[in-house]
Amino acid sequence: MTASLIFSVANGDQGAPFDLVELPEIVEAIGSDSFADSLLSCFDKLLGADHCSVYRLEGFELSEVASASVEGARAVARSDLTVYEVRRQLSMSGTGLRIDVANISDDEIAQSPVRTLRRHQRVMICARRPEASYCLQIMRSAHQAELTDEDVKSLRQAAGIVISAIVKHLDLTLRRPNLTPALSLLENIETCILSSKHLSRREGEVCARILYGLSSIGIALDLGIGKESVMTYRKRAYQRLGIGCRRELLMWYLALWSGGQPSNTQPTLN
Repeated sequence: MTASLIFSVANGDQGAPFDLVELPEIVEAIGSDSFADSLLSCFDKLLGADHCSVYRLEGFELSEVASASVEGARAVARSDLTVYEVRRQLSMSGTGLRIDVANISDDEIAQSPVRTLRRHQRVMICARRPEASYCLQIMRSAHQAELTDEDVKSLRQAAGIVISAIVKHLDLTLRRPNLTPALSLLENIETCILSSKHLSRREGEVCARILYGLSSIGIALDLGIGKESVMTYRKRAYQRLGIGCRRELLMWYLALWSGGQPSNTQPTLN
């Protein structure tokens, strides 16, 4: 059985001052793999959280896009959301942002031999944005004191900032290309570089092996040429591409691999 304590955000409703000390930790983690852990750390310090998860609702498709749990609480600290539940919460909000606190009994969540908890308190922060809706779910175990009205009013002060950080994080990570295929196989690197027509075949072969991580001696042995020749081809390639180091070569290659057109390259000289 679920007992809900509803706290809806209303315009002009001033809550208690919120301690913003922990929010920079979330902001600094935007775009990194530690973002979910930073969310959990923040709300664990503020509310005593065992688990947090982020959901994205686009149309009628709801997906969990990030989650984190304290050690030993993963199996019991989460509660699967449904499209209906998120849409119901958003429908009751006139401002596009809603906070809901509900007490959830142990027969409504998965059981775990790691930790036995009779009740959980679930905090949901749901927000509507033009491209999609988002929901942050925070689970608190039975040994934590239940949140008061003043606690939720304080939480309300940071809700908008937290949701904005979540949206920015997902915008960065969901669109971030997977670079593993681009750099994992020498054959793929070489094919991509030679397809650009900016370098001679030998210059492209040398650059491909530089990106693959081979030393000058390794490149010479692999291509059957002298070390001095490797250095000459590298110098010519860098001049044609308008670059001066391996890092710039990498940036040029990734732009080429992702379909971009590097603007500082010169045509191949025959």
